[in-house]
Amino acid sequence: MLKSLLKVALTQTPAWKVASSSWRPDGVTVLMYHRIKNETDPFPGTDARTFEMQMRWLKKNCNVITPEQLGDVARQPPRSCPAVLLTFDDGFRDYHDNACPVLRELGFTGLVFLATGAMDDEILIWTDAVTWATHATRMASVTLPWDATQRMAIDDEPSRHRLAEACKRFLKDIPDQQRKAWLKQLTQALEIDPDDGTLPRQMLSWDEVRATMDCTFYGGHTHNHPIMSQLDDATMEAEIETCRRRIIEETQVAPRYFAYPNGRARDFTATTQALLRKHGFELGFSTIEGIHHDGDDLYAIRRQNTAGNTLGDFALRVIGR
Repeated sequence: MLKSLLKVALTQTPAWKVASSSWRPDGVTVLMYHRIKNETDPFPGTDARTFEMQMRWLKKNCNVITPEQLGDVARQPPRSCPAVLLTFDDGFRDYHDNACPVLRELGFTGLVFLATGAMDDEILIWTDAVTWATHATRMASVTLPWDATQRMAIDDEPSRHRLAEACKRFLKDIPDQQRKAWLKQLTQALEIDPDDGTLPRQMLSWDEVRATMDCTFYGGHTHNHPIMSQLDDATMEAEIETCRRRIIEETQVAPRYFAYPNGRARDFTATTQALLRKHGFELGFSTIEGIHHDGDDLYAIRRQNTAGNTLGDFALRVIGR
């Protein structure tokens, strides 16, 4: 009850000013978004109306910075209000459609990390392929390809969601080539081809990237969205180099920032970080929760997840709670 009341209070300016000055650690809050979705979108993400409400709240209560300012602001955080950097992973089309108009209106800048292979081929990232296959299938149950003893019911939306999450948890922690093979078998078992054209294009086009560069920094997120720690060094470097090259070819601007797919501490290595430096990336962003402080590893920057936040929850995330 008290926490619920606190969340409501934090959406009001006087309470927010007290809380943010008392509880906020020195540093920069890097917010992490993925999709900014419409109501009918079957994929997880932040509802477009919720996103706009969050951005308008930030405009009133926070200092929204660019990635170029991250180092200076972390060294000397503003005392009057929290400093916030907005990041968006994967490069979804709805960034152009739903997020960018709001950012432009408010004078904000987004940092978007592009999975360039999915953009080039107009296909789904593998995690979204799992979500779509479990959502679109007409099967009432399915035997998991990697566990013939387990047959899961998928006859309503909650059971479909449970199946999708179980599959993603398993597939995240196996080698990249094996994951591709299991994913193919899973979609075949569900009798769904995620890339058959039924689903409208989900990723940004390069034309949309160029059209949004006035309010966006574009960074790398690999070419094929593998988990980096599961790759050999040569494949890891190829993922980084190809992603960087495609961004330069399409935008004429060398990307300076990179986010690791999945981004947990075990999903990238010292070799990954060294390769980012080699290829000119200045910052590497993880999905490890927390506030970024001066002196922290610039190739393992912490971020705060925003998925499913009410405005009160969102305010707590901004101050690192």
